[in-house]
Amino acid sequence: MRMTVLSSLRSAGGLLRTLRQRVDQLTATLERQRRSCAQREAFSANVAHELRTPLTTLIAGTELTLREGGLPPAAADRLGDHLDELRRMQGIVGDMLFLSRAYGGQRARRQAVESLAALAREVTDYHEAALEEAGLSVRIEGDGTAEVDAALLKRALSNLIDNATRYATPGSALRVGIEPGRGGIVRLWVANRGPVIPTARLPRLFDRFYRAESSRGSQAHDERASGEHLGLGLSIVDAVARMHGGAPFARSDDGETRIGFTLTGGRRMAAYTARRPEAAAHDAPASPPAAATRSPPASSR
Repeated sequence: MRMTVLSSLRSAGGLLRTLRQRVDQLTATLERQRRSCAQREAFSANVAHELRTPLTTLIAGTELTLREGGLPPAAADRLGDHLDELRRMQGIVGDMLFLSRAYGGQRARRQAVESLAALAREVTDYHEAALEEAGLSVRIEGDGTAEVDAALLKRALSNLIDNATRYATPGSALRVGIEPGRGGIVRLWVANRGPVIPTARLPRLFDRFYRAESSRGSQAHDERASGEHLGLGLSIVDAVARMHGGAPFARSDDGETRIGFTLTGGRRMAAYTARRPEAAAHDAPASPPAAATRSPPASSR
């Protein structure tokens, strides 16, 4: 009996040592991956930082040359095209610096936003011309209040609306959803009717420089999506979500694609105070609509 107990203890000790070795190996692997990610972020930030000054110099010099005039029309057109490309590259460099800071652990600067629906409406107003050109309407569903970085939230929603506009079926409606949940979690998303993205490709939508045009299976939409869009828009959505303690998500089925993100900091909206029956009889307030809808004017095409 004693020998059996000793043998069992030795066996258990061996298992514990093996388990400890496996844990140590896993910890070392995770630490190497963490250092590797940190080095990649530092490299991206350094490259982007080094590109800012020469790009600013080139843009300023090109603008000055065009303002001075005296150039042949063909040369002026070429310089104008170069200036557009330089500004586009400047925007990409700025996005890369933002992503490096976000993935490096920078957090959002929070302030109280009493109506997320009102904030979303500001963003949809900004996209009114693009929505009109695409023959789309937009509807805002739900509302909430939260402590968030309003500027970052507008940037993320703008990227989602821009992405949905490029792929939506003409004549359909975009839906902007705001869903407060338990524990201060808020879900924000934009949905569009159009080509479906294969399930296997959904997790990659938020990777930097990932182009999902081939995932949509539509040449017409590919042509609309090509050009200036280089796959950083949804990466920025991911970064904004991370800076607010949330995460991005995507779903695409039954002819609808819904892309959005969660964030923390949601607060309970102010409760509605009922009026006395005798006062309400004289001046009954109108019930707020369940959803705000904007429809662009009919296209002249």
